[in-house]
Amino acid sequence: MEQVGTPEQVLADVGIKEERVRAFLEQEGLDALVLGRQDNFAWLTAGGDNRVITTSEMGFGYLVLARDRKWLVSHSMDGQRFIDEQVPGQGYELVTSYWHQASPEQKVLTLTRGMVVGADFALEGAQLYGPELVDLHYPLTDLDIERCRWIGCTAHQILTQVAYDLEPGVTEQEVASRLLYEYALAGMTVDVLIVGFDKRIRDYRHPMPTENTLERYALLHPAARRWGLHANITRLVHFGQPPSNTRRAMDGVATIGAHVAAMLAPGVPFADILAEQIRLYRMLGYSGEWMYHFQGGITGYTLADPTRCRDPEARVVERQAYDYFVTITAAKFEEFMLLTEDGIEFASMGPGWPARTIQTPDREIVVPDVLIR
Repeated sequence: MEQVGTPEQVLADVGIKEERVRAFLEQEGLDALVLGRQDNFAWLTAGGDNRVITTSEMGFGYLVLARDRKWLVSHSMDGQRFIDEQVPGQGYELVTSYWHQASPEQKVLTLTRGMVVGADFALEGAQLYGPELVDLHYPLTDLDIERCRWIGCTAHQILTQVAYDLEPGVTEQEVASRLLYEYALAGMTVDVLIVGFDKRIRDYRHPMPTENTLERYALLHPAARRWGLHANITRLVHFGQPPSNTRRAMDGVATIGAHVAAMLAPGVPFADILAEQIRLYRMLGYSGEWMYHFQGGITGYTLADPTRCRDPEARVVERQAYDYFVTITAAKFEEFMLLTEDGIEFASMGPGWPARTIQTPDREIVVPDVLIR
């Protein structure tokens, strides 16, 4: 399984992130911060994984960072594995208990007694933090960016191969199984998997896979994760030329997606991007379609956060990752985008998939097109 980042790079990355946490402690007047969510654990440890139950936001290991010490707290059944495999060389003091003695939360409370504590989950006596901790994830580090590019490229390769292997008569569940298999071989977990065919694409924004069989039109959407980082991508495949109304919808989502990409620049309010999306929906003859699905926002260690477009203070920052899901009945646009010092890039684009060029007010943007089989 391919690795991105040497042990030395990982430790350097961890050092950068621990500096951010300690600055946060100073800013908030905290003595310690407790992180138990899978996303924050992965971020702080540069790709560590505290999962046991995949479907839970919470992990089975808690990181406790004080001003001059740090602990990893868990049950005895997982503690040494976390130290050896998920945070090797990172200097955590391991604190465990047997399952019948005390919970990790109780151990955390003992460690932090008398301290002013913040946490990313509901912990007795602690200040709860949410979006404030997600803000610490950005700007993405060099290692984060390198890994995002790998995930985007690998996801593109998998989706391209699966799309070219599609044949009418296959079921949505069969295609979903193939995607799960290919992503697992690449070391990735799929947090969301949408596979829809034909009428179900028109009827539902989220056509979760069923025994429905493919006739002409397929929508593939895996939200993949590795090292805690996400690449959420949607691709459209059509056998033969799409009907005119479907083609028009495909053109519409690609146009809006390209305009969003062109707007992503440091300091731009997310609310301004939403306002432009709404204007474009209306201009293209699809007024109201924006209301039927989230319109997008940031991604990275968090799966997706579409709420910032409603916060007038939230602004785009350099070295951030984006997941904009533009939908019109019968079509969808969604690519994994990165904003770096060199501007916006589509980390999920690559050879083998058709592309199209769309003119925006600022410049031309190249985006993926529907694959015609």
